[in-house]
Amino acid sequence: MLLNKIAKIALKTGNAKSLLVPKHASLCATNPFSSEDRNRKVYEMRKYIFKPDAIPEFNKLNELFYLRTNVSKLVGYWSCDMGSTLNSYVHIWEYDDLQHRAEVRKALSQNEEWIQKYFSKLLTMLHVQENSTMYLPSWCKQVNDVRKQNGVFELNTYTMVTGGPVIWGEKLKATIEAHARLGYSDLVGVWYTDIGNHNTVQVLWRYDSFDSRRTGRDKAHNDAVVVNKVRDNFKNVTQHSSILMLPTPFSTMQ
Repeated sequence: MLLNKIAKIALKTGNAKSLLVPKHASLCATNPFSSEDRNRKVYEMRKYIFKPDAIPEFNKLNELFYLRTNVSKLVGYWSCDMGSTLNSYVHIWEYDDLQHRAEVRKALSQNEEWIQKYFSKLLTMLHVQENSTMYLPSWCKQVNDVRKQNGVFELNTYTMVTGGPVIWGEKLKATIEAHARLGYSDLVGVWYTDIGNHNTVQVLWRYDSFDSRRTGRDKAHNDAVVVNKVRDNFKNVTQHSSILMLPTPFSTMQ
């Protein structure tokens, strides 16, 4: 009903074009299905669940986290605040390719300082470890390094129908662009899972605060463009979940 009212008002006032996604520059500026333009970097997402009594010790241990970031690029490291298992953390790492990742893992396995001072102690605190590798869609050139502080991050996970991006990529992209045009959050990145749960997409947003997220979501729920694009996209979605996360003090992205 609300959508129909918005459409009628737009038609009467001559603003029917407002119901369309503006033809602005693409979020990541390239052809959505051009394989030759695809960013070849590999991203690894790791999810750790800690023993509840280990968190204080983990926070102290991370005074030595530079031993890890000296070896490869950290995109961000977050503690999960809502929507996930308690005492869990998500971190994302960037590599040039899978061979680069293998070289980094080998270097770490031979780094006695890393193993003795950090990794061996970390293992005693962990309850669960999970990982997957991901790549940016061909319409996304790079991760958006948001230069802000004290943000709230939302990780949206979509399980898509079988068939790959050629089936659902365009509608997913249109949904993300529809949200981004409202300006209530910063799009950090979009990733397609390569090794892990297939047909899975991760979308990471950053908000200035919990309240700005709530206000922005209310705005989106009453926006005809977002409603239409989300409805079209969810024809290809079999499962959807979200986690609200806070950056750790040692995270490169805040």
